[in-house]
Amino acid sequence: MAPRPPRAADRPRDDADETLLAEIRDRFEYATNEWADIRAEAAIDMRYVAGDPWDPEERRARKAAGRPCLTQDELGQYFNQVINGVRAVPRAIQFSAKGGGASEATAKFYTNHTREIEYRSHAQVVYTTAFQDAIHRGYGFCRVTTAYESDTSFNLQIALAPLVNPDLVLPDPDAQRPDSSDMRYCFVIESRSHEEFTREFPDAQLTDFASLQVEFPQWVKEHRVLIAEYWTITTTRRRLLLIQAPPPPAPVGMGTGMGLGQPPAPPPKPVAVFEDEVDLATMPPGASIITERTVDYPSVCQYLTNGVEILKKTEWPGKYIPIASCYGMVLYVEGKRQIVSMTRLARDPYMLFCYYRTCEAELVGMTPKTPYMAYDGQFSPDQMTEVQKSLHEPVAVLFAKPTVEGLPQQLLPLPQRQPYAPEIAALEIGAESARRGIQAAMGSSPLPTSAQRRNEKSGIALQQIEDTSQRGSYHFNDHYDDMIRQVGVILEDLIAQVIDTAREVGVREPNGTATVQRVNDPTDPRAVSTQGEHDVTVSTGAAYESERAAESAFADTLMASPFAPLVADLAIKLKGGGPTLDAIAERLTPPQFAKPTDGQAASPQQLQTQLQQLQGQLQQVQQAAQQMGQALQTKQAEIASDERVTAAKLASQEKITAAELASKERIAAADRETKITVAELGAKVDRLALFLEERARIGTQIADQQHELGMTLVDHAHAREVTDRQAAAPNPVVPPPNPAVAPPNGGGA
Repeated sequence: MAPRPPRAADRPRDDADETLLAEIRDRFEYATNEWADIRAEAAIDMRYVAGDPWDPEERRARKAAGRPCLTQDELGQYFNQVINGVRAVPRAIQFSAKGGGASEATAKFYTNHTREIEYRSHAQVVYTTAFQDAIHRGYGFCRVTTAYESDTSFNLQIALAPLVNPDLVLPDPDAQRPDSSDMRYCFVIESRSHEEFTREFPDAQLTDFASLQVEFPQWVKEHRVLIAEYWTITTTRRRLLLIQAPPPPAPVGMGTGMGLGQPPAPPPKPVAVFEDEVDLATMPPGASIITERTVDYPSVCQYLTNGVEILKKTEWPGKYIPIASCYGMVLYVEGKRQIVSMTRLARDPYMLFCYYRTCEAELVGMTPKTPYMAYDGQFSPDQMTEVQKSLHEPVAVLFAKPTVEGLPQQLLPLPQRQPYAPEIAALEIGAESARRGIQAAMGSSPLPTSAQRRNEKSGIALQQIEDTSQRGSYHFNDHYDDMIRQVGVILEDLIAQVIDTAREVGVREPNGTATVQRVNDPTDPRAVSTQGEHDVTVSTGAAYESERAAESAFADTLMASPFAPLVADLAIKLKGGGPTLDAIAERLTPPQFAKPTDGQAASPQQLQTQLQQLQGQLQQVQQAAQQMGQALQTKQAEIASDERVTAAKLASQEKITAAELASKERIAAADRETKITVAELGAKVDRLALFLEERARIGTQIADQQHELGMTLVDHAHAREVTDRQAAAPNPVVPPPNPAVAPPNGGGA
């Protein structure tokens, strides 16, 4: 039986690995602590995004008491406006030649190959996933990866991949740029169960999970083991040389003495190379070093580790960590960094909004479910049936007994419905105020624009309304563009390192056509090189409807122009209408003005012919310009004459209008004075009528009092006369007693 090969646990670990593992553990702990507060706030943000703004203890207390605890989605519409706005306006990575052998052809290849990488990797999903995370929680990430083209190929190809859980990414907390282009290290974390880890890494030294759980609690858990990709950048000092190659020798028989007049070939341009890439001893005679400097050249390495050992080491071909970030609003509060999401400041008004809606539901639930109150026995069974029927359909009359058993003499009141009107209106006002707070916190203006107030429905007006509603969230869009640009920088550095041999590479044209491009093949004149340095920019494409409208309108204007063959290419580039307009430009450009294809150069005779044709076209343009200038002068004279006539008419009309206005103002002033006078007279007449009415009332009262006084005097006089007559009589006559009346004591005489 063959001996078992030594396991990794049996092999001694060198000091370099121990130093690296100490660095990994220190950086992991530092980054975890620095990101702890940011991730804690992000976790709360995601709870609100998921529709749970209630505090867990408050929710449990309400559920236990049987009280409502409602949540209505009020944040999703504002998230979708911003995120779908990015989806509707895609970004494109553009490359332009910078140096080091780059050209327009290489820049076009880089752009088209990047478009093919994005198409193959579903880059729209990759980018928007990171942007959505930045909107929801404040940070999102995406990455660039490499993989073999197939199981039977040795050619690597580049791809983009999303990082769907941003909490598993731990970047350098000291990096300051929102795209993390300046980070020195980064962790991408995964976890395995103990059994899965043992199966996946059978040669790992980590076998005693129980003891290592105490020593490395951040890495080895009770049931799980953390596995991290540790990306780090190290720099190496290298000497950069600027070498001037010797000029090429002049061809035999081609000197100026032959009468041909051809000057000698210019010397080649200086080339910048690193000292360790060339052998100075084999430099050709005449070559010289112009200047030199020391460069800190970066190199990237990926280590797969569990915190206890290095499981795998991979040298990355590029010089950038292939992870780009998209952050929200970055703030520094008391020296500590905070990454604020779109959710952060909307949490409190959203909680208030849900609380108002819950209170509404609670008040509605308090409505009495027994609408009638009556005394026991006041309704007979038949009458009770009619009462129940009246709750859901009209009933003409409801009868009730006026008395009940036990109180036959007491009349009872008629049963009445119990009135209850919850204060829903006040709660609706509060909920609307909370909604305004949400809109203000999320950068969505609740105020109508001028186009909305005028109720405009044109496409331009609607676009302006949409742009105004999204203006409060443009800082998220800027960081989104920064992330995509950093992806382009990583691709620009990586393409030349991955595609370094002669092969055919897939590219995708701006109009979506997929083709194949031969690269790095000196035997093929149509091949392009992947070497060179390029600048990276991000362009924003128009939405589909806007692009179609721009193409249609501009194509109509362009085709109607008499100088379309001359200005088509330039005008279309300035317009930026897309591949359709590029195709129009190619159709309108005459063959003599067409650009040479890649690998072909125009001959001097062709250039001379083009120059003569351009001069002829220029003369035609100048003649047309002179004719247009003369017509313009004539038209200006006509316009000036019309303006003088119009000005005179306007002056006369202004005078007439001013006189009419003055007359109207005098009439209006007199009318106002008349109305004031009439009003004053009316008020005086009203006061006089009131005075006369009061005077008549007082006269009536005086007459009544005089009449009463007269009657009183007559009564007094009559009574005095009677008294005087009685006093004057000598023997008053006493009437005889009435025998029918009994004596007061009931006795006899």
